[in-house]
Amino acid sequence: MSNTETLQWAADTDDSLARNEILTDDEIIRAVTAEDDDDDITPINPVKISHSEAVAAFNTSLQWSKEQNFEAHEIMLLGLLKAAHLN
Repeated sequence: MSNTETLQWAADTDDSLARNEILTDDEIIRAVTAEDDDDDITPINPVKISHSEAVAAFNTSLQWSKEQNFEAHEIMLLGLLKAAHLN
């Protein structure tokens, strides 16, 4: 690095430091800890799906797959999944 480049780098660094607040280790820890406390995440309760709704969904999927001309083995797989759910 030439002298000119070194002086420019030093000037850029000084400008950067002047724009940024310099924190102590304790201040950084307090800032990060405060950010973590702000993340109050409320868990979302999953929607409960009834047995009849699940069967209706399988029936709809089977009907749709037939209308879309799915392969026979794909339609059979959906039928098997439905049957397994009913047991």
